[in-house]
Amino acid sequence: MSQLGIFIVLLILIPATTFGQQTIIEKQRGSDEISEYYNPEDVKLAMTILAVIVVILFLYLARDTILRRKTEYEKKEYESKKNRDFEKYHSEWTSYDEDFFGQKKSKEAQEFRKMMQDSNLPNYYATLGVNTDATHEQIKAKYRQLVKEYHPDRTKDEKSAEIFSEITKAYEVLSDEETRKDYDKYYKASFG
Repeated sequence: MSQLGIFIVLLILIPATTFGQQTIIEKQRGSDEISEYYNPEDVKLAMTILAVIVVILFLYLARDTILRRKTEYEKKEYESKKNRDFEKYHSEWTSYDEDFFGQKKSKEAQEFRKMMQDSNLPNYYATLGVNTDATHEQIKAKYRQLVKEYHPDRTKDEKSAEIFSEITKAYEVLSDEETRKDYDKYYKASFG
Protein backbone atom coordinates (compact mmCIF):
# COMPACT_ATOMS: atom_id res chain seq x y z
CA MET A 1 0.00 0.00 0.00
CA SER A 2 2.87 2.30 0.71
CA GLN A 3 4.23 1.66 -2.79
CA LEU A 4 0.90 2.75 -4.28
CA GLY A 5 0.92 5.91 -2.17
CA ILE A 6 4.48 6.75 -3.22
CA PHE A 7 3.52 6.22 -6.87
CA ILE A 8 0.56 8.62 -6.63
CA VAL A 9 2.67 11.27 -4.89
CA LEU A 10 5.31 10.99 -7.62
CA LEU A 11 2.65 11.30 -10.34
CA ILE A 12 1.53 14.56 -8.78
CA LEU A 13 4.92 16.03 -7.83
CA ILE A 14 7.04 15.27 -10.91
CA PRO A 15 4.96 17.27 -13.41
CA ALA A 16 4.50 20.08 -10.86
CA THR A 17 8.24 20.41 -10.21
CA THR A 18 9.18 20.03 -13.84
CA PHE A 19 6.73 22.54 -15.26
CA GLY A 20 6.69 24.74 -12.19
CA GLN A 21 10.33 25.76 -12.66
CA GLN A 22 9.82 26.80 -16.26
CA THR A 23 8.43 30.21 -16.96
CA ILE A 24 6.38 30.20 -20.09
CA ILE A 25 6.82 33.38 -22.03
CA GLU A 26 3.71 33.76 -24.09
CA LYS A 27 3.56 36.32 -26.80
CA GLN A 28 0.74 38.82 -26.50
CA ARG A 29 -2.09 38.21 -28.85
CA GLY A 30 -4.33 40.79 -30.40
CA SER A 31 -3.71 43.76 -32.62
CA ASP A 32 0.08 43.33 -32.46
CA GLU A 33 -0.20 39.83 -33.87
CA ILE A 34 -2.57 40.98 -36.63
CA SER A 35 -0.30 43.87 -37.54
CA GLU A 36 2.60 41.44 -37.82
CA TYR A 37 0.87 39.64 -40.70
CA TYR A 38 -1.45 42.31 -42.11
CA ASN A 39 -1.29 46.00 -42.71
CA PRO A 40 -3.70 47.79 -40.26
CA GLU A 41 -5.11 49.91 -43.10
CA ASP A 42 -5.98 46.74 -44.99
CA VAL A 43 -7.78 45.38 -41.92
CA LYS A 44 -9.76 48.63 -41.57
CA LEU A 45 -10.66 48.49 -45.27
CA ALA A 46 -11.78 44.86 -44.97
CA MET A 47 -13.95 45.66 -41.92
CA THR A 48 -15.50 48.65 -43.71
CA ILE A 49 -16.30 46.50 -46.75
CA LEU A 50 -17.78 43.84 -44.47
CA ALA A 51 -20.00 46.46 -42.76
CA VAL A 52 -21.17 47.79 -46.14
CA ILE A 53 -21.99 44.25 -47.29
CA VAL A 54 -24.05 43.63 -44.13
CA VAL A 55 -26.00 46.89 -44.65
CA ILE A 56 -26.63 46.06 -48.33
CA LEU A 57 -27.78 42.56 -47.39
CA PHE A 58 -30.17 43.99 -44.80
CA LEU A 59 -31.59 46.48 -47.31
CA TYR A 60 -32.01 43.73 -49.90
CA LEU A 61 -33.90 41.51 -47.48
CA ALA A 62 -36.12 44.38 -46.30
CA ARG A 63 -36.81 45.81 -49.78
CA ASP A 64 -40.45 44.68 -49.89
CA THR A 65 -41.22 46.43 -46.63
CA ILE A 66 -39.28 49.56 -47.54
CA LEU A 67 -40.66 49.95 -51.08
CA ARG A 68 -44.23 48.82 -50.36
CA ARG A 69 -46.88 51.15 -51.68
CA LYS A 70 -50.16 51.63 -49.92
CA THR A 71 -53.22 49.92 -51.37
CA GLU A 72 -56.32 51.88 -52.29
CA TYR A 73 -57.89 50.72 -49.03
CA GLU A 74 -54.99 52.07 -46.96
CA LYS A 75 -55.02 55.45 -48.72
CA LYS A 76 -58.67 56.26 -48.02
CA GLU A 77 -60.68 56.56 -44.84
CA TYR A 78 -63.30 53.81 -44.63
CA GLU A 79 -65.54 52.74 -41.79
CA SER A 80 -64.19 49.21 -42.09
CA LYS A 81 -60.78 50.43 -40.98
CA LYS A 82 -62.28 51.24 -37.61
CA ASN A 83 -63.89 47.86 -37.01
CA ARG A 84 -61.26 45.75 -38.81
CA ASP A 85 -63.67 43.96 -41.15
CA PHE A 86 -61.29 44.36 -44.08
CA GLU A 87 -58.78 42.05 -42.40
CA LYS A 88 -61.49 39.45 -41.84
CA TYR A 89 -62.38 39.13 -45.51
CA HIS A 90 -59.10 40.06 -47.21
CA SER A 91 -55.72 38.50 -46.81
CA GLU A 92 -52.17 39.38 -47.83
CA TRP A 93 -51.96 35.92 -49.38
CA THR A 94 -54.71 36.67 -51.91
CA SER A 95 -53.33 39.98 -53.16
CA TYR A 96 -51.16 38.31 -55.77
CA ASP A 97 -52.52 40.50 -58.60
CA GLU A 98 -51.30 43.75 -57.07
CA ASP A 99 -49.00 45.57 -59.45
CA PHE A 100 -46.83 48.44 -58.26
CA PHE A 101 -46.36 50.06 -61.65
CA GLY A 102 -49.96 51.07 -62.45
CA GLN A 103 -50.67 48.27 -64.93
CA LYS A 104 -53.36 46.71 -62.71
CA LYS A 105 -56.17 48.94 -63.93
CA SER A 106 -55.38 48.54 -67.62
CA LYS A 107 -54.87 44.80 -67.14
CA GLU A 108 -58.34 44.45 -65.64
CA ALA A 109 -59.81 46.63 -68.39
CA GLN A 110 -58.21 44.34 -70.97
CA GLU A 111 -59.68 41.31 -69.20
CA PHE A 112 -63.15 42.91 -69.24
CA ARG A 113 -62.76 43.77 -72.93
CA LYS A 114 -61.69 40.23 -73.78
CA MET A 115 -64.58 38.71 -71.79
CA MET A 116 -67.03 41.04 -73.53
CA GLN A 117 -65.69 40.05 -76.96
CA ASP A 118 -66.02 36.37 -76.03
CA SER A 119 -69.57 37.07 -74.73
CA ASN A 120 -68.78 35.70 -71.29
CA LEU A 121 -68.58 38.90 -69.23
CA PRO A 122 -70.07 37.93 -65.86
CA ASN A 123 -72.91 39.98 -64.45
CA TYR A 124 -71.39 40.89 -61.10
CA TYR A 125 -74.46 42.91 -60.13
CA ALA A 126 -76.64 39.80 -60.49
CA THR A 127 -74.04 37.72 -58.63
CA LEU A 128 -74.31 40.00 -55.62
CA GLY A 129 -78.02 40.65 -56.16
CA VAL A 130 -77.77 44.46 -56.26
CA ASN A 131 -78.86 47.11 -58.75
CA THR A 132 -76.40 48.82 -61.08
CA ASP A 133 -76.83 52.07 -59.15
CA ALA A 134 -76.14 50.46 -55.75
CA THR A 135 -73.99 52.38 -53.30
CA HIS A 136 -70.80 51.09 -51.76
CA GLU A 137 -72.59 50.42 -48.47
CA GLN A 138 -75.34 48.38 -50.19
CA ILE A 139 -72.75 46.31 -52.05
CA LYS A 140 -70.81 45.74 -48.84
CA ALA A 141 -73.92 44.73 -46.88
CA LYS A 142 -75.04 42.30 -49.58
CA TYR A 143 -71.53 40.86 -49.82
CA ARG A 144 -71.40 40.21 -46.08
CA GLN A 145 -74.81 38.56 -46.18
CA LEU A 146 -73.76 36.27 -49.05
CA VAL A 147 -70.43 35.46 -47.40
CA LYS A 148 -72.22 34.31 -44.27
CA GLU A 149 -74.56 32.22 -46.40
CA TYR A 150 -72.09 30.60 -48.83
CA HIS A 151 -68.77 30.48 -46.99
CA PRO A 152 -67.20 27.02 -47.51
CA ASP A 153 -66.49 26.67 -43.79
CA ARG A 154 -70.18 27.11 -42.95
CA THR A 155 -71.79 25.07 -45.69
CA LYS A 156 -70.65 21.63 -46.71
CA ASP A 157 -72.11 21.97 -50.20
CA GLU A 158 -69.67 21.07 -52.98
CA LYS A 159 -70.54 24.15 -55.05
CA SER A 160 -70.27 26.59 -52.15
CA ALA A 161 -66.55 27.19 -52.76
CA GLU A 162 -67.21 28.04 -56.41
CA ILE A 163 -70.13 30.32 -55.53
CA PHE A 164 -68.03 31.94 -52.80
CA SER A 165 -65.18 32.68 -55.22
CA GLU A 166 -67.65 34.26 -57.69
CA ILE A 167 -69.12 36.40 -54.90
CA THR A 168 -65.65 37.47 -53.76
CA LYS A 169 -64.57 38.36 -57.32
CA ALA A 170 -67.78 40.36 -57.83
CA TYR A 171 -67.21 42.25 -54.59
CA GLU A 172 -63.56 42.98 -55.45
CA VAL A 173 -64.61 44.45 -58.81
CA LEU A 174 -67.60 46.44 -57.57
CA SER A 175 -66.07 47.75 -54.32
CA ASP A 176 -63.12 49.45 -56.03
CA GLU A 177 -64.22 52.68 -57.73
CA GLU A 178 -61.78 52.59 -60.68
CA THR A 179 -62.37 48.91 -61.39
CA ARG A 180 -66.12 49.42 -61.16
CA LYS A 181 -65.93 52.27 -63.70
CA ASP A 182 -63.98 50.03 -66.10
CA TYR A 183 -66.43 47.18 -65.54
CA ASP A 184 -69.47 49.45 -66.03
CA LYS A 185 -68.20 50.56 -69.44
CA TYR A 186 -68.06 47.00 -70.72
CA TYR A 187 -71.18 45.96 -68.77
CA LYS A 188 -73.29 48.65 -70.48
CA ALA A 189 -71.91 47.67 -73.88
CA SER A 190 -72.54 43.98 -73.24
CA PHE A 191 -75.82 43.94 -71.28
CA GLY A 192 -77.28 47.27 -72.38
